[in-house]
Amino acid sequence: MFFLVWGFLVWLGATAVFRFFGQFFFSLEQPLLLVAAYVVVIPLILSLTYPVYRYKKLERRERQKAAVFIALPGMLFDVVVLLFFANIFVNLDPEMNRMFASWLLWAYSAILLTGLVPRKRNVTKGY
Repeated sequence: MFFLVWGFLVWLGATAVFRFFGQFFFSLEQPLLLVAAYVVVIPLILSLTYPVYRYKKLERRERQKAAVFIALPGMLFDVVVLLFFANIFVNLDPEMNRMFASWLLWAYSAILLTGLVPRKRNVTKGY
């Protein structure tokens, strides 16, 4: 249940950011910011997942399930959001809905991959 709630909160936060500031990221007139939205989401996702996995002391198999539960609420709610894109994201050009949907797939893929790819740990040898 914790991971479903966490996933919902991540979705709610991201949706609010794009509802109020999305025009700065999703605009064809600002291609660098558009690319930055795709690049920045990776470290953002890493910072929203790995610390939680560590906090909950999850084993690899548990991380896989946790990643699914983190991604699931957003994926389900974004089905509705994308259907009503122009009404929800009034600050974005309705033509950007495809770009936004592609960004969502990218972000959800990153969340799911965090459950599969172990985080590298620094190993120092004591002498």
